[in-house]
Amino acid sequence: MNEDLKPCPFCGGTDLEILEIDEGFCAVACETCDAFGPMGMGHDGARQEWNHRVVEVDPY
Repeated sequence: MNEDLKPCPFCGGTDLEILEIDEGFCAVACETCDAFGPMGMGHDGARQEWNHRVVEVDPY
């Protein structure tokens, strides 16, 4: 896992990869559950989009 990526919000997986989707646009993909993050400009943009969580709730 890339240390600066949060775990997958769907399965908690940490086997993550940043993929180039289109020229200049990338997204994070979870290799555990096949979740696919929103695209961002380059690796940094994809990382920011993936790490953005609208609401983080502590279930306890």
